[in-house]
Amino acid sequence: MHFAVGIYKYSSFLCSRTENTPMIAGLGKAAELVNKHCEEYEAHMRKIRDYLEERLKTVFEEQEIRFNCRLEGSRRLCNTSNFSILGSGLQGRLVLSRCKTLLASVGAACHSEKVDKPSSILLSCGIPYHVAQNALRLSVGRDTSKEDVDLIVEDLKQAVAQLR
Repeated sequence: MHFAVGIYKYSSFLCSRTENTPMIAGLGKAAELVNKHCEEYEAHMRKIRDYLEERLKTVFEEQEIRFNCRLEGSRRLCNTSNFSILGSGLQGRLVLSRCKTLLASVGAACHSEKVDKPSSILLSCGIPYHVAQNALRLSVGRDTSKEDVDLIVEDLKQAVAQLR
């Protein structure tokens, strides 16, 4: 008598596999909790994202920063901000390489792996090449605080000062 929970054929041999039931149950519970608190999490992340953008605008002033995520008629993610610090030599990768605490992404979610080429997504949204090249994409989470934002904005400020 042969007994197995699922039999899968890999190349030329058979092996049994047991599903990771505790992980499946845990994922279900996590989804339930997120769904239960979704509106609360979304409101918090939107508040922190907006605080981040206000702090960036204050530190870098209006003429030194462009928020690439504020496109007319578009909906935004509650936790993500895409912006460019304007100026020569301030490409996103260079700025991030000078940051001591900030870990972030450059460009857009579908960014080119080519170092010097800006995101085709940002370019297709009408963001000028020299602006898209300097793009940074920051995300906040349900545990991100205003103090966290203040810390990374200061980190960005110091990184940009080193490059100017």
